[in-house]
Amino acid sequence: MSQSFESTPSSPIAAGGSTGRKTSGRIVLVCQGATQNNNEATFPNMAYEPLNMLGVIQSQKTAELLLDLKVNRIICSPRIASIDTATTISEVQEAADCLGADCMPRYVEVKKLLELEVEPLLQQAHKNPVDSVPLHASWLDGLHEETITDFWNQSKTAWQSLLHELSNESEPETNVVVVAHPALHIALLGHCLNLKAECMGSFHLDAGSISIIDFPDGPAGRGIVRCTNYTAHLGRWSIPVTR
Repeated sequence: MSQSFESTPSSPIAAGGSTGRKTSGRIVLVCQGATQNNNEATFPNMAYEPLNMLGVIQSQKTAELLLDLKVNRIICSPRIASIDTATTISEVQEAADCLGADCMPRYVEVKKLLELEVEPLLQQAHKNPVDSVPLHASWLDGLHEETITDFWNQSKTAWQSLLHELSNESEPETNVVVVAHPALHIALLGHCLNLKAECMGSFHLDAGSISIIDFPDGPAGRGIVRCTNYTAHLGRWSIPVTR
């Protein structure tokens, strides 16, 4: 599985296809914005709270970044934070003509996918947040092997569903945005790269970040991870690439 990671602050959306090739399909993984108890939870963004003010700003800035991309479909977790993030992206996409990004209105379908909701599984595994490690610090170490297996299997089902959604689109260039918890996106990247579950602990994704997977040969071909944890669009809330 090929991969290419973006380390510059230039927009990976406006830059075109991976490695100079025109992509026929693209999945944009959007980590849902921050929620009220984001800094207190073992796994950030884990409860049912809506977006906090930072999360709202993150969603708006992500929606602005994605104006450079004609989004065909948005697939999100049933969680409130994911739905709110997806709704913001959809509303900005459909106002593309008014915002000067397109000469025609864009119509975006928003769907909920149950397999993208991994929070209950991870919450059950960490009943005592005080004794558990946070997501950004070897988060797999705090999970039982059975939980990791269940999580990995659920994310694999989600990955296959996303590939199916991508293949269902009839347009020559299809862009699907996926909004969910960062932990789920880490697992999706692992499936794309054909890695094992143990490798998930090597990845880190922040709230409001985006990761891009291109499919130059369509969803039946190999996915190319073009960038992970891109946050330059968040302005003062961006994460330095050297972190």
